[in-house]
Amino acid sequence: MKSFLFLILSLFTLTANAQQNYYEFGWNNQYGIVDKDGNETLPPSYQWVSYLIDNESPFIVLNGNKGAVITNKQTGKMEKIDYLIDTYLISIDKKDYMYAHSSGNGFLLNNLDLDSRIKLPKKYIKVRDEGDYLTGFTSKKTIDFISKKDFEIKKKILAPKEIQSYPTEQGNRVYIISEKNSTLFLDDNLNKIASTNTIFKEFDNLKKYLEKLNISITDPNESMVGVAASANYPFIFPKRNGDYAIYNIHYSKEESIPFFQFKRTGFSISNSRYENSVTLRNNHDNMYLFFYTDVRSKTILLPKKYWKSIDLQLISP
Repeated sequence: MKSFLFLILSLFTLTANAQQNYYEFGWNNQYGIVDKDGNETLPPSYQWVSYLIDNESPFIVLNGNKGAVITNKQTGKMEKIDYLIDTYLISIDKKDYMYAHSSGNGFLLNNLDLDSRIKLPKKYIKVRDEGDYLTGFTSKKTIDFISKKDFEIKKKILAPKEIQSYPTEQGNRVYIISEKNSTLFLDDNLNKIASTNTIFKEFDNLKKYLEKLNISITDPNESMVGVAASANYPFIFPKRNGDYAIYNIHYSKEESIPFFQFKRTGFSISNSRYENSVTLRNNHDNMYLFFYTDVRSKTILLPKKYWKSIDLQLISP
């Protein structure tokens, strides 16, 4: 029985470890990719990590001024994208997407499975989520209303100052096109409901106007409650020793072993018990360094050529 349980636990551990073989790391304010053995597979060349990617996604996305790169966490396969907007998500059928374009084609990437994509009619500067439609902003200063059902263009208008949409208590949706000196209202089928020379800066004034048209919109402000994830053993945690920060692996409240150390002088240091990661910042030199650790294999997931700058060393048991 004990042998059987050991086999099950071993298989579980192997499966868990197989889930991720590649990680991002940060060096000198740019990000690259490292494998599970600490070997650099992509040098630091991107300005930020796309954190809108679903936590369960098997992909890492690095982004920057010259485009983005998608890396499969398991296989290490990489794909470069010319342009990716990762500051907001687009919701379609209870799934979240990001807009991107590459080789002249515009498309949406599912933020969980980045191989799952929706082709759009053309390349856009940006694409926004507006109820039952996507609004695609073109280089000719026009906007396409694209149906979320068949992804075909249903209406074209000159780019307004602002587009908003609100659900109604009747179960429909109203689209508000705000120009410099006027406001246009459209229904679900993008047909004109009304227009006015009034500019609505406050939600309450907009709501009162629509109530005169027998349209009741709901307040978009909703409270959100987040639950912080707690760390499970084992995790890393530091302590000071002169000019050095020493990180131990904690297996329980009572049991811990030394893991690594580095010179902390001049750096502000933070670490995540949940991710077992370390972040160092030096505002004087504008220096930034970030890396994960694998506490099970006792591996620092930072290429060794960067260790010398902070005198990073593994500590022998």
